[in-house]
Amino acid sequence: MNLNRRHFLLGSAAAAALAGHAQKAIPPRVIKKGEKANVALIGLGIQGRTALMPQFLGQYDRGAKITVCCDCDKDRREDAAKRVDAHYKKRGIDSACKAVADFRDVLKDPTIDMVCIATPDHWHAYISVEAMKAGKDVYCEKPLTFSIDEARKVIAAQEKYGRVFQTGSMQRSWREFRDACMIVRNGFIGDVKYVDANYGRGGSKLGGPSHPIRFFDDPKNAAKEGAPNPNVDWNMWLGPAKWRAYSDQLAPRGVNNFYPMFWRFDDDFGTGYNGDWGAHHLDIAQWGMDMDKSGPYQIIRSDEPFSADLYHGGRRQFGMKMMFKGAAGDIELYHGPFGTWGTVFYGTKGIVAVNRGKIAVWEGAAITPNAGIRQKLADMQPIDGIKVVAASVGKDYGTDSAQKKDNRLDAALDTLEKKYDLAHAKIQLYKSPNQVQNFVECYFTRKPTISPAEVGGRGSVLCNLCNLSYVYDTGFDWDPVKMDFPEGSKCREMGISLKREYSRNGWEVVV
Repeated sequence: MNLNRRHFLLGSAAAAALAGHAQKAIPPRVIKKGEKANVALIGLGIQGRTALMPQFLGQYDRGAKITVCCDCDKDRREDAAKRVDAHYKKRGIDSACKAVADFRDVLKDPTIDMVCIATPDHWHAYISVEAMKAGKDVYCEKPLTFSIDEARKVIAAQEKYGRVFQTGSMQRSWREFRDACMIVRNGFIGDVKYVDANYGRGGSKLGGPSHPIRFFDDPKNAAKEGAPNPNVDWNMWLGPAKWRAYSDQLAPRGVNNFYPMFWRFDDDFGTGYNGDWGAHHLDIAQWGMDMDKSGPYQIIRSDEPFSADLYHGGRRQFGMKMMFKGAAGDIELYHGPFGTWGTVFYGTKGIVAVNRGKIAVWEGAAITPNAGIRQKLADMQPIDGIKVVAASVGKDYGTDSAQKKDNRLDAALDTLEKKYDLAHAKIQLYKSPNQVQNFVECYFTRKPTISPAEVGGRGSVLCNLCNLSYVYDTGFDWDPVKMDFPEGSKCREMGISLKREYSRNGWEVVV
């Protein structure tokens, strides 16, 4: 592949110029009376366009306005800018949203106050850190980073540059997840001994871990999937990742109306379902265990069968475990496949299970989870020794709480909040009405968000530890304080790295 030398040199020079440019925190821009804080959306795929753009558009009356839509795909950025203008003009608000191709131009713009990053995972850390250096507050989609090394750097960057930072772990702003973690953290089910985090489909192409690199979904479609796309800057899309030929499986042509899973399961760009859904359910496990500033001390290899699907590269798809040191002893976290429940906490006096639009609480004796117990919980079947306190497990909600059809979940949550008097519980967890709204409000108050860099970064570490265990088919010890392998770790001998092998075109994350 003949790299364009001029593009290569420009990319390297720009990266070098940005790296380490800021040495101290840059104060927020002074917002004049009647003026709005300006927001730039970076990455306008389906998540940026359909999930995040509407939420940021809804923050106008709270003082924030979208003024830039940035994407290396011409179709997407121009379409997004038109959508923004159309929305504001319907409200009688003047708007001339800019369509920008290069995020570096956004970061150099002194009028931009906040950026929302919804690129593929391999770009998250670099753009986040450079935005903070440039004095921007940052909202970044989950998983926060592609690697553990990047997680450490994003955490360090927020501390160094003093920016407001929000990770898009939206479940932390949902009532059912907060109530579940409040019940757990206040000891209403006793001491937590086991936790399940369920995601990934063990027998399909969309398993838990990432997949070995492949260029096309089906070799027979290579000519069609790899046909030139003049509207995307492919070199920029790849960024720090290794060079490879264009594939519309990685960067869907035009304004796509589906979630592209291909890059999420590619070793060069994502961490499979570990970083996709794992970033949600592991985050809730982390919150409920009170591990926002810590992590596991040991990773236990899965003993499930190796996958026979050629796309999986022989990797096991679920079953790995993580061991945490809790206040009352060890806690074992198990990764299982998708099911009724996203996160389940097993205490010495009961169980709390939660998912989007679903919650159930049991009280009684300590239960040690196994395949039979997990199936009974999923099916809401009776289990000796425990009884249901309240539950909402029906189809009253879809995968998103916005699909609400009746009030069964609200009724269950009302029951739980009253029974445990959560409003007056000793331990009160951060209450946020909405992840984007919380970010915008914190921009003006300068208070921490519900999911700052350390929370999102440590959640990303959990995703990466899961993926490392599956990719290398190994267990290992872990130092949760240093976020590193301890001295003498066999992973060091195996040459397992916590960072990308190398960053192409100089796109190295430098705090």
